[in-house]
Amino acid sequence: MLSRGNTSDVYAIGVDAVVKVPRPDVPDHWIEIEALHASAIHEAGLPTPMVLDVLDVDGRPSIVFERVDGPSMLEQLAASPGSAETLARDMAAIQREIHEATAPDALPELRERVARKIDSVDSITAAERADATRVLDGLPSGSSVCHGDMHPGNILLGANGPMVIDWFDATAGPPVADVVRTSLLVRPLRSILSAPPHLSGVDVDVLDRFHRAYVDCMFDGLDSSPAEVLSWEAVRAAGRLAEPLDIELDDLRSVWRSRADLCLDPVTALAELLLSRSEE
Repeated sequence: MLSRGNTSDVYAIGVDAVVKVPRPDVPDHWIEIEALHASAIHEAGLPTPMVLDVLDVDGRPSIVFERVDGPSMLEQLAASPGSAETLARDMAAIQREIHEATAPDALPELRERVARKIDSVDSITAAERADATRVLDGLPSGSSVCHGDMHPGNILLGANGPMVIDWFDATAGPPVADVVRTSLLVRPLRSILSAPPHLSGVDVDVLDRFHRAYVDCMFDGLDSSPAEVLSWEAVRAAGRLAEPLDIELDDLRSVWRSRADLCLDPVTALAELLLSRSEE
């Protein structure tokens, strides 16, 4: 086995290919979706391994990719904590390149994908789901390629340059929505002072530096108002609650509720903020 992810394992096939085998609890159609997205992205000229085949491995549909030799950016970050800011800027540059591409027809619309996730969340109330949907309905759509799961573990540092993997969550949408999603993925968990499971092995202080450098790079160049950024943070946090997260739940609920207050009732939220500061 070359690597083990949240939902699948990757094995070598000879010297030039790897096969991504999903675990038994992963629906078969997820593999078909990822293969479709990854093929479309590769054909669009973006830096991702080519899909070579989809075949059966022990009764499971599995994807064969061309092999990229080299560490992940996550491994590099853990091994070289002093490079946190540089790696964050590198990831930002890769993501900007992706956002400059027009999404292929194979990618679903981002707002529809987020809406489905919000509908399936059971860790917030029905009223909160309705509020999240209302905020989402007021946000613009877009046509840029959005990776949907951009973080250091999904970037391979190969000899021919970085390659981005795991395109299951790819959509067509506005770049700000993808940047906000990445910000949620790479920030330390404040409730337990830890890195999230998908970034395990990275010290909290190092991850905090990485996150801050990433945010400084990406938000500075976004053509979006602060109110729009807050709204996307609210709905992307709410949508992520639909995913199996365990220890991330408290942090995401906190982000959702704090941003939702500002989006839905900014006057009251501002008054409460000023009152809390006056009592400090």
